Amino acid sequence: MNERIEFNRKSARDMATERPYFDPEIETMPRDQIEALQFPALKKVIELAYEKAGLVRKKWDEAGVKPWDIKSLSDFSRLVPFITKDDIRDYRAETGDPFGGILCAPVSELRSISGSSGTTGDPTFLARRDLHGPQANSRFDRCFWDLGLRPGEYAVTINPTIRGSTLAPLLHFGLTPLCFDHTPTEIGRLVETCRTFRPTVISALSTPLLMGLEQFEIDTGIDLAEVFSSCKAVVWGGEPLGPRGRSITERWKMNIIEILSLGDATITLQAANHTGAYAWEDEVFVEHIDPETGLPVEDGTLGELVATPLQNMVDPLIRFRSEDLVWLTREKCPSGRTHARFMVKGRAGDQIVVAGKPLLPISIWPTIESQPESKAGLFQIVRPGAPEDFLRLRVGYAGNPDLVSLEERLKDEIRTQLGLESRLELVPNDDLLKLGPPHKIPRIVKL
Repeated sequence: MNERIEFNRKSARDMATERPYFDPEIETMPRDQIEALQFPALKKVIELAYEKAGLVRKKWDEAGVKPWDIKSLSDFSRLVPFITKDDIRDYRAETGDPFGGILCAPVSELRSISGSSGTTGDPTFLARRDLHGPQANSRFDRCFWDLGLRPGEYAVTINPTIRGSTLAPLLHFGLTPLCFDHTPTEIGRLVETCRTFRPTVISALSTPLLMGLEQFEIDTGIDLAEVFSSCKAVVWGGEPLGPRGRSITERWKMNIIEILSLGDATITLQAANHTGAYAWEDEVFVEHIDPETGLPVEDGTLGELVATPLQNMVDPLIRFRSEDLVWLTREKCPSGRTHARFMVKGRAGDQIVVAGKPLLPISIWPTIESQPESKAGLFQIVRPGAPEDFLRLRVGYAGNPDLVSLEERLKDEIRTQLGLESRLELVPNDDLLKLGPPHKIPRIVKL
């Protein structure tokens, strides 16, 4: 077994000298050529969606738009109505269609039905005809190659929810999967497996697993930096990594790479150089809008991500408003890749204003992680029905602490770091973790 591992590492070093890109023609394509490819692909998708997808046809008819009205990318962005998650849920409730008026293929042809995690509501169903086609995995091939992964290496895959095949991209690229469930009970097996097989990537860690690994290290004294030393990348998913969590992963010498949804049109990975995640524009037409007006905003600024798939002929979301607030640029990446890059800064519905100060969950994270009992960073912002001049939070804790003392220390930290008064509800970490899928919790709740 060790001989195979050493062979794989040597092969990876040899292959790394061959070329810097998996698909150099596409990855470094000039901007004008990328845009020239997009409209013919977009035209096929919107014609199919208008004919087959009930919600798309309903929205377009209400807006007085037909596919033949769209003669350019600018026409598309100017005339076509947006689709939101609420539109899909409302259509599902009105018609009983579980796919929310998006499906364009016969159900008999489907080979996979998965979905979003549904953290903030009902999940969006995602259907596929072919789990193993080259188009379905091309974005991962490019991302894996960028991260330095090479065929023949081992990859740990951790499944937080049932969301279709997570093995297909690994197998397509030529990685050998080592499979785990998303549960703290797997941590001992994960550590032993990493020691034995020396995987080069782990996908994907989350806040609950990070909590479990930290406790495992305390209980056993095992050096996790050595355990994970073979990993070129550790994929982080579900929600942002808080400041304290990042310091832990840095101590373990993990190269954290975020996995991100691209407007539910696809999934992509953060670039190896950490300058953003690639929005592969041969697969997705990306827009960047003011969340209030719906109008385009300039590259390099904050805006809401809107995505339309260019290769999905099964359940394409047309001009889907992701609610993700992103920084986005189409400038050439230092790596030489020419496709757009983006960084998620928050959710459009996650910003609250307290005493005149705008806040996102990431602003509050350090205050919660500052105390030993709440260092896991599990908290929820409680959004009131009317404006208040204090911050309402539900905060998770571990063990059996002096809750009066913990509350006062947290309030002092919030006052010092944010300049705000607060009202806190303290609950055990396990109670908070029950409120969402296993890898994250809803960060905003209503009073």
